[in-house]
Amino acid sequence: MKTNEIRIEIVAPCQNVFEYTIEPKNTKHWVEGSIEMKTDTDQINVGTKYSNEFITRDVSDYERDKFIELTDLDGNYSCSYSFRKIDEDTTELVFFESHADGSELEYPIGDECFAKLKELLEK
Repeated sequence: MKTNEIRIEIVAPCQNVFEYTIEPKNTKHWVEGSIEMKTDTDQINVGTKYSNEFITRDVSDYERDKFIELTDLDGNYSCSYSFRKIDEDTTELVFFESHADGSELEYPIGDECFAKLKELLEK
């Protein structure tokens, strides 16, 4: 698979979905097998680094409550999350990941991760 796109509707306000999804401490709760990420800033914005013992990714694009893009330091891998307010209590989340060189994704994030995210946010 060279690109991976997942779309999901979550019955929760857009701001809540955005804040929970981009908080690095939450990733381990919805992405099975993930290691907790940390950021090098208190406020997430363009230039913030997400990292753990294996990877470091820069926030390469950011618009609060709407969009975040993370790019590996070598610039080859990137992933993005787009958040669209459908109504006051419903959000569409679109996740996209790829390699800039068009190579295959070794470990694409699966639908089951976003099903778990939906479950956590709709409690």
